[in-house]
Amino acid sequence: MVLNSPRRSTSPTWADTSPPARDEEERSRVPRVKFGVLGSLEVMDDEGRPIALRGRHQRTLLAVLLMRAGQQVSVDHLIDALWEGRPPKSYLSNLHTYLSRLRERLDVRIEHHDGRYKLEVDNVDSLDLQAFEEHARAGREAARQHDAARAIAHFRTALSLWRGRPLADLTVPALEPEIVRLEDIRLNLVEDRVDLELAVGHHAEVVDELGVLVAQHPLRERLAGQLMLALCATGRQADALAVFRATRNTLVDALGVEPGADLQRVHEQVLRGDDTFPVCQLPPDTPDFTGRRDEIDAASGALLTRATVPVVVLSGEPGVGKSALAVHVAHQVRAEFPDGQLFAHLAGKDVGEILATLLRAAGCSGAAIPELVEERAAALRSRLADRRVLLVLDDAASIAQVRDLVPGTPGCAVLVTSRKRLSGLPGARVFRITPLSHDDARMLLARVTSSSRVASEASAADRIATMCGNLPLALRIAATRLSARPHLSLRYLADRMDDERKRLDELSVGELQVRASLSLSYDALSPLARKAFRRLGMLWQCSIPTWMVAALLEVDDADGVVEELVEASLLEATGELHHRMHDLLRLYGREHADSDDHGAERSLVRVALALTDAAARKVPRTLLIARLADQVEPVPFTASLPADQANLIAIAELARHRGWPEAGLLMERVSVLLWHDSAWNELAALHDGVDEPVSRYSIALIHYARGRYDEAEAGFAECESSLDDQGKACALLGLAQVAAVRGDHERALAMADDASVHFGGTNDRHGQASALRMAAIAAGRLGRFEESLDRSRTALELARDLEPGHTALAFAEVALSHLFRFDLDSARTARSEAIALLGEHANPLHDLGIVDEPGDAEDSETTITKRILLGLAGGGWHGIDNA
Repeated sequence: MVLNSPRRSTSPTWADTSPPARDEEERSRVPRVKFGVLGSLEVMDDEGRPIALRGRHQRTLLAVLLMRAGQQVSVDHLIDALWEGRPPKSYLSNLHTYLSRLRERLDVRIEHHDGRYKLEVDNVDSLDLQAFEEHARAGREAARQHDAARAIAHFRTALSLWRGRPLADLTVPALEPEIVRLEDIRLNLVEDRVDLELAVGHHAEVVDELGVLVAQHPLRERLAGQLMLALCATGRQADALAVFRATRNTLVDALGVEPGADLQRVHEQVLRGDDTFPVCQLPPDTPDFTGRRDEIDAASGALLTRATVPVVVLSGEPGVGKSALAVHVAHQVRAEFPDGQLFAHLAGKDVGEILATLLRAAGCSGAAIPELVEERAAALRSRLADRRVLLVLDDAASIAQVRDLVPGTPGCAVLVTSRKRLSGLPGARVFRITPLSHDDARMLLARVTSSSRVASEASAADRIATMCGNLPLALRIAATRLSARPHLSLRYLADRMDDERKRLDELSVGELQVRASLSLSYDALSPLARKAFRRLGMLWQCSIPTWMVAALLEVDDADGVVEELVEASLLEATGELHHRMHDLLRLYGREHADSDDHGAERSLVRVALALTDAAARKVPRTLLIARLADQVEPVPFTASLPADQANLIAIAELARHRGWPEAGLLMERVSVLLWHDSAWNELAALHDGVDEPVSRYSIALIHYARGRYDEAEAGFAECESSLDDQGKACALLGLAQVAAVRGDHERALAMADDASVHFGGTNDRHGQASALRMAAIAAGRLGRFEESLDRSRTALELARDLEPGHTALAFAEVALSHLFRFDLDSARTARSEAIALLGEHANPLHDLGIVDEPGDAEDSETTITKRILLGLAGGGWHGIDNA
């Protein structure tokens, strides 16, 4: 309960009996009081103005309660402190009076329970003693996690709260043991902080402070040892030995004992001139580190190679978790490097600055650090010689930044993280770090938020992981946001992230930002590479060929730019001349795209048209869709088909969506290639819902390929009546093929001859040759062998000026016409002409099935003839394609 004065108070603040608790609004208007006991007793309002307390007893009572704030204090202890064992008869009434006055004056909350009293302060910052204890606790926790910088900062803050001896203006014998205990805690904390300062190389900075402390506390051997190490590390070996002699004399004279084992070891170390101090500069390990078992094992194994100085590089795109993995691996192998673990963040620093930092950490004082970079590198190698030290170099920008930091003798190891591959670093083993597996990504979400939340919303968790691209940085940001707002569902965040325009905004919390991480890599690119990165961000192709980059930049050769993007881990090689870009990288590139970048899409369409036109011209024209017009300008590179199939489809759809005039021609040529590759599903998807002549014709072709001849015939018939002469010719040839597979060779011959006339009228030699070959087949099956031979010879004459693959097909069908007439010698001659073409131009015909491999042109006459006959007898659209 809350203690009240036994007497009626004249103040309206407190009643005679326990009042109801004030509501929060009323309490917020009461000035907060701050207390200080680490020095003279201080009481201040929330603006730092002192609040005077009258009377020794009132101040003593407050001091006793503050020294044990938040703890129950017995009445006996309070009485002993107030009256030193000689209380007056009215001590209990007096005690209540003092307590009541404290509450009225300071508005402090004092609880009473079972004869004990407890003073509660608003928060740790309201009492310097509690703030000291909290910073000391946080510092020790940071030290346990090997975060020396954070531990030192907390320790310094804690010690800065001391203004002198606790309660220096009061004499309270009952508190003396507690005061002595606090002073000892303070000295221990000073020693802990100095240990860390020495570990990070701050030897010169602590020498003066240690000198004062040793003079004040000559019997504390730990302080003496620290001073000796600091002096030795700063080149003052004689002074260090003098400290030992003075300390030993004091111990012998005052206590009759020799220095302890620890101080004796420091003495021996100084005698040897060994001024090193085991250093652990590693940042704390990630408590919820997830996955990467294979990478951990591989990197750890590589670091433990003893024959040389192993250099391990962890390379990968921004946000993939390189630094966290490096720190985790370093902690795993820490015991193998007992002489220390040095950590340096290399971003934005020159080699000389990094060397100076490492030299200080290795025990070299500021004055002893050479000026020249070469001399600093030599000094570091000398310091690390014959020792087992692990160097962790984070975020290296170049090989030059790392080269001079590598130790010269076996025993040490170097672990580097870099967005670049650093593959030219001598002796380095480069491990490419990729995003987490989907299972590990979901596990990371569960560890940072809670496993129950992820389990209850598994679908939303999967969506978040996918939209984060399984990147640890993005996943951790998303999970941290969810953890901070436990009332929000995972689905809520997933729905917000669905908007690609705002996804990078969602992936930001505090200092963790995906966008900021990506900007470091983007800003380091050359202007041309930045342009390529932005323009690639506008596309969503899963595979990025080199020719696409060249097209977007409107240059003939983009190999150098692609290599720069790969080196910066902004593109990942997936095969020869093909790469991929992470979705979040695309979003960042798209954010930075300007109007000029958007104009590059048109260039990409024009290049795709040129590439597909060139490829379509090489395909034997057994399928006729596009008029291969001469106005398409060639480009100095080629696509890799069918590897670029998805890209070309996407570009064709882009052109159609934009309404550009190239769209129709591009869709025609892509359709030719898809048909030739038997990619029926892709061809259907390309033309689905498109009410254009080429699309209607393509759908009819797909029906034919899938054996739906009624639908195919209806589609070709519609095209015949609605298309221009060239389209009408294609439709007629389609109707001829449908008739042929149904055994109606008279209709097939008539339709093919009609198609030949229309193709001739449009000066389409490819189409006319194909129609004549179809007519030759139909005539042969009707037994009209001379007509078959005439048509096949005419087709051959038309094909002689076309690509070799077309000519080879024409020779093959001439051979067939001779076989229909049982003129084996003429058939053999025509067949030999086809085979001769195979030697140089076998690939198209191999694709069409004439030969098993480009090099089997020596196949027997019987086999070749059989294949020709089987192919024609099969009635396939390709003529001999299906043999």
